[in-house]
Amino acid sequence: MNQLLKVWVGIFCVVACWSAFAASSAQTFRMPGHGTLILNVPDTWRSDENQSQSGPPTIKFEQKSGPAFVVLISAVWGATPQAGVPDDAKIRSIVASAAKNAEPQSLEGTLAIQDLQGGSGHGYYFKATDKAPPPGEFKYLVQGMVRTGAIALTFTILTNDNQGATAKAALELIRSAVQQPLETV
Repeated sequence: MNQLLKVWVGIFCVVACWSAFAASSAQTFRMPGHGTLILNVPDTWRSDENQSQSGPPTIKFEQKSGPAFVVLISAVWGATPQAGVPDDAKIRSIVASAAKNAEPQSLEGTLAIQDLQGGSGHGYYFKATDKAPPPGEFKYLVQGMVRTGAIALTFTILTNDNQGATAKAALELIRSAVQQPLETV
């Protein structure tokens, strides 16, 4: 009997996770002077774009209903065309520095840098658990940077207990991001 219960729980988890990943749609965000960013956003998420006057936008994702989480994605590109986008070594350095800054407040103590291979680029991220999050704040942090096309994306994923599937969906959204350059005529 116990074995049968485990099988049913396993089937339920697979179906629940599959539906979370399967129900999504492509959303397009304008990147001033750098074309567009296409993100495959779960249908249960809502997005809000904060477009600055002169710089790259920040995109915020939250749950439409249910347990709260926040995913922030900001585009990064050089101040001048010659400056370009950070290369792989610079991206790793930026993420390693952010991880070092997060370590004192993390339960883990030492935060490992992990690879993130995107569809059109490469990046890095780390995961941290807040030792003592204040009431109303998030317990888990995933933060990093990935290059996609001619831009880089910095990201922060904030969740609480039992939201591992949300963090995985957010990493997949970032990993599969596509930057479409400006069309030349």
